[in-house]
Amino acid sequence: MTTTEQVYTINGFAPSGVTELVAAIQQDAAQAQMAFHAATTWVDGTRSLTRMTSFDWAGQPYARNFSLTIDEPEELGGTNMGPNPQEVLLAGVNSCIMATFVEFCSVEGIRLEKVEIHSTGTLDVRGMLKLDESIQAGYQDMRWTLTVKGDATPEKFQQMYEATIASSPNFWNLANPVKIVPSLQVEA
Repeated sequence: MTTTEQVYTINGFAPSGVTELVAAIQQDAAQAQMAFHAATTWVDGTRSLTRMTSFDWAGQPYARNFSLTIDEPEELGGTNMGPNPQEVLLAGVNSCIMATFVEFCSVEGIRLEKVEIHSTGTLDVRGMLKLDESIQAGYQDMRWTLTVKGDATPEKFQQMYEATIASSPNFWNLANPVKIVPSLQVEA
């Protein structure tokens, strides 16, 4: 007779995974190193296809198979076949904050009934189009509201939210300078 070990989950998340990850990193700092990859191919007009086929963790590749069609709305010259890059950026920030918040709440034993993030990025395209050099090409500001319902006090949710903002990689990537190394390869 075999026994099956049950893994405790809360909010669809197994807190033991974080505990195991922390222990592994404390034993070997290489376990903390990750690299994510995306390859984007032009399709037509403003439409592109981005594929994520792997990520590296502690020097080992792990296969993935996801794709996103990115396009502009018809009003901006696209064919509206997918979200535009600015919407994908918002989605990436929302999703990172969401995952971090749910993980932190789960580790603390907080049961969640609802978590939603609604975000807005304000963009003045005069900057992108170089019509006014005083306007930056990117978002002038980003705002969001995280709405939560669960079995914690408002103060405990505030504590989890502050810890999330301090720990979210995508929040950090937008709020702080990140070394960017662009290059161009021209094929003959």
